[in-house]
Amino acid sequence: MNLSFLISSLKVGFITSLVWFVIGGVLYMNPLVAGIYKKNEKHPGVKKWKNIKEYLLKMYVFGTLIQCLIFTLIYTFINPILPTNIVSKTIIFGLILIGIKIYPRLSDMWLQTTYPNELLLVEFINGTIGSFVIAFALTFLI
Repeated sequence: MNLSFLISSLKVGFITSLVWFVIGGVLYMNPLVAGIYKKNEKHPGVKKWKNIKEYLLKMYVFGTLIQCLIFTLIYTFINPILPTNIVSKTIIFGLILIGIKIYPRLSDMWLQTTYPNELLLVEFINGTIGSFVIAFALTFLI
């Protein structure tokens, strides 16, 4: 692995993280979803953030940027075995992300926490959309 490959991968991962953060913001902050979260904000399983700037920064760094950098690394390794068609690549890699990120997280939360089922459904839907957004961005950029 050479330095230019590493720098290129970091750039792609960073751009992908920005794409997902913006689209994720639309998915989570739209009136319908925001209302569902507002309705459940007093639930003991839902963390309360007093500082929205701190929340957004931590959500971006730990919830988006680091994951997208890892996903970019994984994608670069499996890209040679994926189909050449952009739609097929997006679907296959999106399903891989759902299998390694969305399903395990949600099944654990459902089985082991009191997090509201309504919010778990939102997480499943938005996480699935996000997986395909990330897969498309990586397929398009690499």
